Amino acid sequence: MKTINYYTLALGLLGAAKLILDAFGMNIITDETANAIANGVAALLSVIGVYTNHQKVE
Repeated sequence: MKTINYYTLALGLLGAAKLILDAFGMNIITDETANAIANGVAALLSVIGVYTNHQKVE
């Protein structure tokens, strides 16, 4: 069974939406906004990764 990585899926859809909107001349999602969202998700995943890797297995 395949598992879906929703974080990368969401970022990919954000990038696709930006490209589509830019193609139609609508600059709703700026590069700075997309970068800020991606950086926020990366920071959150880094904290979660550190936390889950340091739990004791009993």
